Amino acid sequence: MKRNILEKIIIAILVLYIVLPISMPIIFSFSKFWQGILPKGFTLEWYASIIKRPKNYSALMISLFVATMATLISLLISVPASYVVNRLKGRFGESLRNFINVLPMIFPPVIVGSALILSFSKPPFEFNGTLFMVIVAHTLLGFPYMFRNTLASFRTIDEVTLSQAAQSLGASLFQRFRYVILPNVMPGVTVGALLVFAISIGEFEVTSMVAGFTGQTLPLQLFQQIRNDMRVASAITAFLIYVSLLSFIGITLITSKARRS
Repeated sequence: MKRNILEKIIIAILVLYIVLPISMPIIFSFSKFWQGILPKGFTLEWYASIIKRPKNYSALMISLFVATMATLISLLISVPASYVVNRLKGRFGESLRNFINVLPMIFPPVIVGSALILSFSKPPFEFNGTLFMVIVAHTLLGFPYMFRNTLASFRTIDEVTLSQAAQSLGASLFQRFRYVILPNVMPGVTVGALLVFAISIGEFEVTSMVAGFTGQTLPLQLFQQIRNDMRVASAITAFLIYVSLLSFIGITLITSKARRS
């Protein structure tokens, strides 16, 4: 009995530790002002300011564009690459797959940002400070997660047998990939895409290192608003939290459905 109570207390403390700081910007974003213990008034003015203020709206559009492009590029690279890596046999193939599993944890954002600055700061590859560089940076950050989830989907199916069966029925390589393999790995591809989009939409560290005036994303605008207007900053923070929560919900639903099937 005492053990159950202690477990519930620990879980409650853990939930409060995680949920309470995240909920504060959301509560503040709907309040007119907050000077005491509790906020007062209800308003959507701070959310409207994201669209009405030109700098905020521009940053929102840039963030959505960069996140979409980073997701598409990661998708185009990860799916065929996972197909090839999954077919590798022997110790080399196994070592490569194990490396991919830990790849997202190896290189922190500051290392990626420093590497990009050193690589693309001199002609003829002088891309630092451009929107293109921001897309490249976000793709590099999100690619390991996309690759890892896509490869995991390939590992859960007998892709070789499926391909051989389709080939025996006269399907070409493109037809086998499009109509047989891709539908079976779509849950992992979708989860990877949601992860890349969520990572990109909220990325600050690398973006602040490589972005110029044309690459001011929403997190960079948030950093400026923290110093200028905390109410608008709370709305931007809440919006980024919503995107992350929606991505998490989508990943959970897709994963649960895949496990049931």
